[in-house]
Amino acid sequence: MGLISRWLVFIGERFEPVSHTLMIAAFASANLTIAYATDPFNTSEGATRLILGFALVWLVFFHMRLFDDIKDYETDKLVNKERPLPRGVLTTTEFGFGILACIILEMFIAFSMGFCVFTTYVMVLAFTLIMRQEFFIGDWMRPQMELYAATHTFSAALTGLLIYSASTGKFVTAAPRAYLFAALGNWFVFNVFEFGRKTFGREEERDGVDSYSLRLMPFGAFALLAVNIFFAFFMLYSACAGVDLAKNFPVIAASAPFSNMLVSALVVSFLVIAAGMAYSLKPSKFNAKFYRGVVSLYLVAYHLAISINGYLIFKGL
Repeated sequence: MGLISRWLVFIGERFEPVSHTLMIAAFASANLTIAYATDPFNTSEGATRLILGFALVWLVFFHMRLFDDIKDYETDKLVNKERPLPRGVLTTTEFGFGILACIILEMFIAFSMGFCVFTTYVMVLAFTLIMRQEFFIGDWMRPQMELYAATHTFSAALTGLLIYSASTGKFVTAAPRAYLFAALGNWFVFNVFEFGRKTFGREEERDGVDSYSLRLMPFGAFALLAVNIFFAFFMLYSACAGVDLAKNFPVIAASAPFSNMLVSALVVSFLVIAAGMAYSLKPSKFNAKFYRGVVSLYLVAYHLAISINGYLIFKGL
């Protein structure tokens, strides 16, 4: 196969375009909604800025996927031999050039959107580069599975700040306190996904492959996830409570515009809690798969709950 065909094989297996684009679109639209609520911006620039901003965020997620695969290459050769890199779909040299091309394209897009966006992008890029090096303490951190995950998912909070700069055209230092709560909430939302996707039924566990359910037992793994669900919702609540309605949206200041958003997010959160309780009480293969499926749904549905309700709130303004 040619180089492009082999890259398409990698993308199809490791960054499935439809599901990942849906997830990123939901994530971006939710952060865009909170950015508009906390610091209303001029939407007259139209689709061009929206498309460029989304492309930039999509590429950031993609390059983090690339970083993960090259970082785990040696381990994958032993325990995940079916993945594209270990089985030789792409050489490590080709992969390295692909990462470089991705980052150069990101830089071009970010710079074309203005210096404010570019500076925030550089901050995100710097963090992901340090993350690629496992914060230079990989040998110590890698066995600390929970800490390892939480340090890496912090990139979601920084990507939220990038969305703020891309949508408002401002430096990240201008972000209102309420938006900072929402950006921090991204961290906990992605922790939920990370802790859920590596939780298994007893018969699913593999020798030599660590998981949260092995390290913490099923209930402990669920409890860790539940704590992050709570903090994710608390950050969303704090963001909504911090919006200066009288200043930003006097037309709707007399109502409680964010109540439906919060209720919808709470319902989505409760679905994960219910699935997690069922799994922790009976950690069977079926319950574990169902739990992981609900956690994957949460990552999209939680953000859709924010963005859809945001559209309903602001559509008449």
